[in-house]
Amino acid sequence: MTKAVFVPVLLASLGIAASNAYAQAGAAAKFPERPIRLVVGFPPGGATDILARILSQHMPESIGQPVVVDNRGGASGTIAAGLVAKAPGDGYTIMMVPSGPFTISVSTYSNLPYDAVRDFKGVSLLAWVTNVVVVPQASPVKSLQDLIRMAKEKPGQTTFSSSGSGSLHHLAGEVLKRLTVTEMIHVPFKGAGPALGALASSEVTFGFTSMPSAVPLIQAKRLRPIAVTSEKRLSALPDTPTMTEAGVPPPPGLDIREWYGVIMPAATPAAIVNKLNEEMVKAFKRPDVQTRLTQMGAEFVGSSPRALDTQLANDVKTWAKWVKEAGVRVD
Repeated sequence: MTKAVFVPVLLASLGIAASNAYAQAGAAAKFPERPIRLVVGFPPGGATDILARILSQHMPESIGQPVVVDNRGGASGTIAAGLVAKAPGDGYTIMMVPSGPFTISVSTYSNLPYDAVRDFKGVSLLAWVTNVVVVPQASPVKSLQDLIRMAKEKPGQTTFSSSGSGSLHHLAGEVLKRLTVTEMIHVPFKGAGPALGALASSEVTFGFTSMPSAVPLIQAKRLRPIAVTSEKRLSALPDTPTMTEAGVPPPPGLDIREWYGVIMPAATPAAIVNKLNEEMVKAFKRPDVQTRLTQMGAEFVGSSPRALDTQLANDVKTWAKWVKEAGVRVD
């Protein structure tokens, strides 16, 4: 291509890029013009649903449109994620995801209808949430060491619940089995709500679950916490030791906490992603929301879209290693 031809082509390309950027900015300025659907891949009652409803309660105040929570439980959130991956990239379909099932499912399902990294854009990693090991209030187990002794004395009779096969709570139980060389039976449920209901009714021995899901049942004296997965004790549970203090430190490089963030279809224009990021961070920065997060054992982050994309990609790789070692498959 000669210089005489190249220059007009270059100018035309720059003009198209500028025109696209202008169009995106215009669309973002008008956005949203109708309700936004916030998909949750689990039934009501779990941490994902609780955090989604914070957005649905507070975002409408500043964006002028409802944010409607749409619970689509099943298959550890993969059914909902498949739905969101195929939605138009116009900003009107978004999804609150917990890191565990979303990043772990890549390795536990052989034929997902989406690519967890390629088919989505991150909006914001909103919070890190500590997980807690809980037993029924009526259980004789008072500590993590009591639980380990029970599992060793009665091999194969100790059961643990989770919010679904392939969830972080499931993998946390598998990691605990490997660290303590014990036999424990996994009992999956369709979400944290049903799992905690069964646990409170003493249908299972123990379970890993998120602090936001567990706190109401702990306060109601239906569940007893015996360890938390954070590095330090939580102000919400000052008398509950960390797993390290309880004698079972997590493996190096493995974080058994869980982050919660919002993702959307990859085709969504950056201007709309950035606008939603700003609104979500604003909602979570409210003093009343910050107080509620602390009470639930959650740590506010409010990351950039790029930071969530990076975290997601890294966690997919990290959990692939642990899924392989634990031999966990869902299908």
